[in-house]
Amino acid sequence: MVHSYDMRYLIKVRRKLSNLFCLATEREHMSLDEFMEKFISSGMAQKFETANPIYVLGKSENELLKIILRRDLDLGSPEIYVYASWTGYVLAYAQWYLRKTYKEITDLFPCSQMEEYAHRSEGEAIPKIMKVIKERISYKPPLQEYREKAGYTQAQLAEYSRVPVEKIISYETDEEDISCAEAGTLYNLAKALGCSMEDIIC
Repeated sequence: MVHSYDMRYLIKVRRKLSNLFCLATEREHMSLDEFMEKFISSGMAQKFETANPIYVLGKSENELLKIILRRDLDLGSPEIYVYASWTGYVLAYAQWYLRKTYKEITDLFPCSQMEEYAHRSEGEAIPKIMKVIKERISYKPPLQEYREKAGYTQAQLAEYSRVPVEKIISYETDEEDISCAEAGTLYNLAKALGCSMEDIIC
C-alpha cells in the first residue's frame, strides 16, 4: 500500500499537527472542530496531506497558525497539552495510513469525538480510534481491494498465486501483517493481481 507520503515525514507531521491543536485550543480558545474547519478551509490541510516540506519542515507552528487563522498572533513557544495533542497525533497518522483527506476523516469522525476516545482510551488511543475510523469509512486492506477489483474470491486468488487461502484470509483481516510476508509470497500475490508488491503492502 502506498501511503500519502514517505514515512520519514510522518513524525514531523504528527508533531506539527499536535502542537497546532494545542495552540488553537489552549491559547486561541477554539474548539477542536472549529480549528479543523479552519485548517481545511485555509488550504493547510492539503499541504499536510502531502507533507509539503515548505510548511511541514520550513515553518514553525506559530507561523502555520497565523496562516491558518489569517491574522497576526502574539504566541510564545507551543506547549504540549496531552489530549489535544493526542487528537492531532492520531489524526495525522490516520490520514497518512488510510490515504484519505482530513476532511473525509473528520466528516465521519469529528475531532471532538476523537478527543473523547483519547480521554477514555489512554495508551490505547491510536488502535481504538483507528478501528473506529476504518469502520466508518468502510476501509478495506489493500490486498482485499485489489482482489475484489480483479473479481477473484479468496479461494481463486489462492489458486492463482499458490498462496494458501488461510494466509490470504489472515492478511485481509489484519491477523497477520502482510508487510512481514516473504518476498516470494508478495511477488506471487502481486503477479496474480496484476499490481506491484508495494500496492498490497500495508
